[in-house]
Amino acid sequence: MLLTKVNGMWKEEALSHFMTELIDYAGLFPPSALPLPEAISNYHAYIHDSDSWMLGPFVIPASRLSELEPYKDQFNDQYPLRLSVILTKPLEIETAMGDIHLFLETYKTAGTIEAIEVPLPEKVDSSFLEKLEKQTASYPIYCEITGTIDQLPYTLDTIRLINQKSLKSIGIKMRMGGITSDLFPSAEQVAIVIHESRKRNLTLKFTAGLHHPIRQYRNEVETKMHGFVNVFTAALLSYCHSIDSKIIETILLDEDPTHFSFTPDTLSWRSLSVSSSQINKARTVFAASYGSCSFDEPRKELGELTIFNGEAPR
Repeated sequence: MLLTKVNGMWKEEALSHFMTELIDYAGLFPPSALPLPEAISNYHAYIHDSDSWMLGPFVIPASRLSELEPYKDQFNDQYPLRLSVILTKPLEIETAMGDIHLFLETYKTAGTIEAIEVPLPEKVDSSFLEKLEKQTASYPIYCEITGTIDQLPYTLDTIRLINQKSLKSIGIKMRMGGITSDLFPSAEQVAIVIHESRKRNLTLKFTAGLHHPIRQYRNEVETKMHGFVNVFTAALLSYCHSIDSKIIETILLDEDPTHFSFTPDTLSWRSLSVSSSQINKARTVFAASYGSCSFDEPRKELGELTIFNGEAPR
């Protein structure tokens, strides 16, 4: 039984707030790279699973939205097909928004758009971001950042300035890995992104490379993969305690599961802790979610860890 404690007495406590809608399902993308029928079938099963509260939207490129029409009868207003749409051709915003409109017309109340994700060029053009903000209606936007650490402050400052003039906020998306070792950012890079995003009140989400709870070496990619417990613990502590980037980096590098601990009311890393209510707030406004091509692997491995202490009140 996966996460038995959470499914039972712990449902409204710290671990629940940590895991609620944490995993966006990206089964279409590597390394799984499933055919659309199989990925949709998986998502349909997951939304009817007892762990469905951990599940976020289905991630799909805008260019493939038209392929979803045959599956509309599998979803309804109670169990909708929730989507996070990637604009793989960022300059074709009008085309992508047309595809989104057609999807919503087809699915009606059986489909929703939760967010739009956009890869940014290395040199960010503020006029492009302004156009993106204006032409994407009220949908939340996450911009996948690229380029060097030296370019990061300019990119984040540009997004912050756009947000100050907008009724909605553009967030940041960071790629945490891939199918080869060179696609994994260093802990220092991730720590700087978390730290600098918090200083500018920019919401963060992550993608790829976070299949496992705790940082560990993996033979399949011949490098150490970041752990999603490490990453989100670091982000939550950053938001709640304004810790510096060096402490964030230390949390990201920690490979000892015993340094992380959940009780019914708290999440702790060594001597630092956040309460259940703090986790809930930070997840809502700062540390949003992460995309994973597997929904089974992260929750299974988390359930196998011995980092859960105490009993929830009955």
